[in-house]
Amino acid sequence: MTSVRQHRTKLGKLGKGSINAIKRFGEDDMLTYAAAIAYQMFFSLFPFLISISALLGILQIPGFFEQLIAEAQTELPGQAMGILEQVVGQIRETKSVGLLLFGVITTLWAGSGGVRALMHALNSAYHVEQERATWKRYPLSIVYTILLAVMVMAAVGLMLLSVQDMRWIADQLDLGVSNIFAVLWTWLRFPVAVMLLMVVVEFVYYVLPNADEPIRFITLGAVLAVIVWVAGTLGFSYFVSNFVIYNATYGSLGTFMALQLYFFISASILLLGAEVNVEIYYQPDEDGEEGEKPQEASQLEE
Repeated sequence: MTSVRQHRTKLGKLGKGSINAIKRFGEDDMLTYAAAIAYQMFFSLFPFLISISALLGILQIPGFFEQLIAEAQTELPGQAMGILEQVVGQIRETKSVGLLLFGVITTLWAGSGGVRALMHALNSAYHVEQERATWKRYPLSIVYTILLAVMVMAAVGLMLLSVQDMRWIADQLDLGVSNIFAVLWTWLRFPVAVMLLMVVVEFVYYVLPNADEPIRFITLGAVLAVIVWVAGTLGFSYFVSNFVIYNATYGSLGTFMALQLYFFISASILLLGAEVNVEIYYQPDEDGEEGEKPQEASQLEE
């Protein structure tokens, strides 16, 4: 009976914390922060694509472009395939180191701006002041941008790796169980990628705000944010594909509108997860005792 009562208490605390988190989300004006973060994400996307295109043009990976076109033929309509083949042809002709440097520098500049906007938003969620000096905040935002980009690309890359790719990797490593490994990867790649995304979100919640929190591997806010984001991504993709005719109304501009809206939804979900963490881990207990309080890191350093 005690165990059941404890589970009910935890579920009740989770439900109450989620409701309060939604209220705090509006009170802390998180939608404004989400709009700023979404704009910076959108602004950094194009130099990132430029840098990737220049890098692929310099590397000239054997068979990469042929495999890309072959896989795209089964998914894309004829008009989109024509655009893809044109872009691939331009990438093959691009071998400019200067273009690569321009793309990398511009991506870091725009991406670090998004990270600093996220820092301000999380400080507002945790109700702490931004005490980091400017000379410290700007380099940290660049470092965090690089780390987040690497981790997100790793998670997305795991989702995109096919069974044939994993069989080839297993053969190269001479594991001797390439078929078994490939079959297991069919079932494991999405759970592994989702778990990595949770680690990424938890990394954001832990290092970006100016609050000294206890180290937790995975928090409820991170789990909720990733689950809602995955469900929201699938729902948004289905909605855009089946119910919205923005492309016929706005042309290519509609694609940018949909992408900006998607970034806004993603940023809002990320900030909502932070508010859930604040409510779950720092709200008062039912017996009147105060929960943990986030402390400013600068105060502890003194």
